[in-house]
Order: sequence, then C-alpha cells, then structure tokens
Amino acid sequence: MENRVRELRLERGMNQTELALKINVSQQTISRIENGLNTFPADTLIHIAKFFHVSTDYILRLSDTRMTEEYRIEVQTHMEQHMNICRSYEKLSRRNQELVYELMEQLGNTEKDK
Repeated sequence: MENRVRELRLERGMNQTELALKINVSQQTISRIENGLNTFPADTLIHIAKFFHVSTDYILRLSDTRMTEEYRIEVQTHMEQHMNICRSYEKLSRRNQELVYELMEQLGNTEKDK
C-alpha cells in the first residue's frame, strides 16, 4: 500500500538518512517503507506520525485530513506552553537568560547520559 512518508519527508527537505536518524530506524527501513516493501511496525508508524505532526490514517491514506482534531489541540497546547516559556525567558535579564540557558544545557546532557 502506498503511503505518504516520502511526500512528508520531501516537504521537510529531508533525505531518508536524516528521517531515519530522527525516528531511530535505519535508512533502509525508510526506503522499504517508502517503496511499499515493508509493512509499518506500529511503533515506527507512530514515531513517523508524531514527527510529521499528522495522523496515522493520513500516512496510510485512510484519510486526507492531516491532523485529527484531538492531535491539533494537543499540538496547539504544546505550542502555547512553549510560547509562555519564551515570553518568561524574554522578561529575564541578560545574565539570568544566560544562567537559564546553561542550566538547560546541563539538564540536557544529564538526560543524554541516562
């Protein structure tokens, strides 16, 4: 069954290797999926859908609607949260912004080590 992974990937200007790295699969897996040689493992389908912010039905051509209403609301909520964080950050002094940035980097490195 034809899917929309290639279409979505090209819209983002990505090659297969870049997409594979983002969703933690091999480039060969992406190639097989795009060429219809592989069925979608459920976890891979979900990772692809989340990465491109579309529904799994859209990827599988069961729907022409990219996002379900629930997913659109979830994305909008996340974007609003991120904007609030940015607004709070912008209100800080330059020094405090630097401190927050350093702390975020340290926390990110700690997460990588887990």
